[in-house]
Amino acid sequence: MIACKWNWHETGHQVWYDKSTFETLQTTYPLQFVDDFNGAAGGSVFDGTMLWNVVDVGAATEAIVADSSGGVFRILMHVTAEDEDAVLYHSDNRTFDVSKGLIFETKVDIAVLPTLTAQAVIGMCGDHNLDKDAATESAWFKLDGSGAFLCESDDTTNDNDDIATGVTAVPGTANVLRIDFTTLADVKFFIDGVGVATGTTFDMSNLTGAELILQPYFSLDKTGDAGLGTVDIDYVKIFSNR
Repeated sequence: MIACKWNWHETGHQVWYDKSTFETLQTTYPLQFVDDFNGAAGGSVFDGTMLWNVVDVGAATEAIVADSSGGVFRILMHVTAEDEDAVLYHSDNRTFDVSKGLIFETKVDIAVLPTLTAQAVIGMCGDHNLDKDAATESAWFKLDGSGAFLCESDDTTNDNDDIATGVTAVPGTANVLRIDFTTLADVKFFIDGVGVATGTTFDMSNLTGAELILQPYFSLDKTGDAGLGTVDIDYVKIFSNR
């Protein structure tokens, strides 16, 4: 069933959404970025679209899944015992200003839970850093082998790490993840339409100037072992004012 909020989170914007899947379908935000990963797979360093780029360290792989229903982009770790980093991002070309009431949304299936030192992060950040804890401008979901979704944010001063959500990823089951930057002093995280980590205030109000301009970011990395992990990304949607 399709529903509409006529003053979504008191932003003044209308938002249409699917009440059964929690997916945002349409909004009145003037800036709307949507990628369903439809297109050709194969033939270049990055397969299928010019909107993104990848980091590819070791035997990790990043590509659109061939003949995937609706389009899926997959990042995964290989069983080889080595350092690996698989990242889907905008190549540090940061164009999304979180001070403009930005909403980040994605639908992902953690198809293989990260094992050993492997971890996944999904959200928005500044420039790429192999050491995710060293990223000083970020808001993302994080997972390791337990399958538990964690929330993290950093605004160069206020640093919230490994905040529990109470939600566990189930391989083969997709989750809609949303990060709401409407109020930078109180950034909100949602899984399948339900607010999570609500006991923590994710204050990102210390960001100023260029620090406010971030990029979408999906990463799997590990350090020197045979850890595994697979993240299947169904879509990415980013909405904001100008």
